[in-house]
Amino acid sequence: MSDKALPAPPHTETEISTHDGDSDLRKLRELLFARETAQLQSLEKRLDNPVVHARDTSEVIAEALLLRAQKDDMLYIALEPLTEKLFKEALRKSPMDFVNALFPLMGPAIRQSVAETFHSMLESFHRTIELVFSWKSLRWRWEAMRTGTSFAEVVLLHTLVYRVDQIFFIHAETGLVLCHVYDEGVVIQDADMVSGMLTAIQNFARDSFAGGPESSLDSLRLGDLTILLERGSTAYLACAARGVVPPEFRERLRNTMAALQIKFSDELDSFSGEVEKFVSARGDLEDLLDVRYVDEDAPLPLWIKLMPVLILLLFIAGGGYFWHDRQQRYLAREAAQAYMEESLAQVGQEPGLLLIEIRQDSSGHWEVIYQKDPLARDPKPLLDAKGIDPKSYTLRVIPYVSYEADMVTQRVKNRITPPESVSMEFDKDGTLRLSGKASMGWILQARQEALALPGVEKVDTSGLADPRIEELKSMIALVEGTVVEFPLGKDIPVSEDVTKLARAMDTLVRIEKLAATMNVAVNLTIYGHADATGNDKRNYEISQERARTIAAMLYARGSSIPIALYGMGSEQSGGKDEVLPDFRESGARQAAARDDQSRRKVEFKVHIVQLPPDNSMLNILH
Repeated sequence: MSDKALPAPPHTETEISTHDGDSDLRKLRELLFARETAQLQSLEKRLDNPVVHARDTSEVIAEALLLRAQKDDMLYIALEPLTEKLFKEALRKSPMDFVNALFPLMGPAIRQSVAETFHSMLESFHRTIELVFSWKSLRWRWEAMRTGTSFAEVVLLHTLVYRVDQIFFIHAETGLVLCHVYDEGVVIQDADMVSGMLTAIQNFARDSFAGGPESSLDSLRLGDLTILLERGSTAYLACAARGVVPPEFRERLRNTMAALQIKFSDELDSFSGEVEKFVSARGDLEDLLDVRYVDEDAPLPLWIKLMPVLILLLFIAGGGYFWHDRQQRYLAREAAQAYMEESLAQVGQEPGLLLIEIRQDSSGHWEVIYQKDPLARDPKPLLDAKGIDPKSYTLRVIPYVSYEADMVTQRVKNRITPPESVSMEFDKDGTLRLSGKASMGWILQARQEALALPGVEKVDTSGLADPRIEELKSMIALVEGTVVEFPLGKDIPVSEDVTKLARAMDTLVRIEKLAATMNVAVNLTIYGHADATGNDKRNYEISQERARTIAAMLYARGSSIPIALYGMGSEQSGGKDEVLPDFRESGARQAAARDDQSRRKVEFKVHIVQLPPDNSMLNILH
């Protein structure tokens, strides 16, 4: 068999007629129920469309909530958790909105509470003044002394109409105290013990005398103390009062009991010992703590009425005085602190002193830290001179080396001890300038020692002069200007220069003696020269012999000057820097060299050297 679908058979005449009948029926139905069909379709669209359905619901939701609220409390029970959650969430997100909303209500309430408290305080003050400054108080004091009771008890006996000391809210079945309030100053016992005793007394009275289960005690009296009992269906109130309680208070007690019975109806019916659920009853019970005195409306004397005003004025005046005194002490403390800081800063500007840190603790004690150069002044006497109390501060000094001009100058003075003829000036770039007159030994030593001091980068001694230097320079110039010539091939000076040589040697001896007084030493260098005649070896030898001859002649005069000898040969004969011409190129030039007497000579060079204590050479002066 093939899976190919067979063609549909053609419609028969019966089927065609049936279809025509259905079409007619549908048309008839549309004619009869067209309006109802349209309404059903519209209703279906409204129910299926959530926007339209929500709009329709919003039109009747207010009336529905109102009707449900009138029927029972299920609407409140259902909305309470949601409302509480929404309120807490809104309060957490925008607390300031609630503050701004409650402020207009809280402000007047707080002001009214303060005003009522102040009014009550004034009334109590009036009553106290009246009791203290009156003949009545004197009589009561005499009565207290006569009877041996306290004055307060006598006053209470004569002035008190009634006073409610304690209120107990007690569960009737178990006898447990649900809430307990009492007036200030009242001596109280254990609340549960009192509740148990009251319950036992009521049960005893009912069983022994009344006999009925619904009977109960209304009051108990113990001396001046009255116990008022107001019973409800599941709880009762016990009120401890002194004096004569008026009937209207009994009515207040009855209304409070009814209100608590309604307020805590569910909690009382299902009570299982959890008294925390009844904490909110404290406010209702505290309203019953009442007190009333006699003559409350009696007019007071004028002087008693004015007494609070006078005391208030005295209080304001005293407050103003104390505020002024406190302000003055604050200003004095601020001025002292400013003076202390200014004084510390001024001392820190002293040469060689540097203010590092100042601290003041909570007690007002100061801690001061300075850096101090060894040559600077001690900061403590400076602070004492400014009137600073030594007990008000702790001073800490850290040593350091100051590079200030005054400190460097003082340090140099202490080290080199300049004479009065020398002045010093220290530049910011670290240059120490010395000017005036001093000995050469001191000049050389001062320059060396000043350079070793911290802060001195350079020493300028161009302004210093030794009066003996000019004499020394002139003698050195005389010696160095003396040229002694020699005959050809000889190491003995020519006869014409013997006198010049003797004068130069005498001058060298004088230089040596003068240098000794100036704490300097003299070194002499002798350069021997030869002409170009002969070979180089012979010229060097003869030049050295001429220098040695002059040195021997100088030592023969008793001089101890250290002498350095140099044989220059024929290379340099006009001084150290003059190069001799080459006369060996021809016989004619050599003959001319033999006739040149000025090239066969010796020259002198004088060196002045500073002598430190260890006799080693430190500095070359010339």
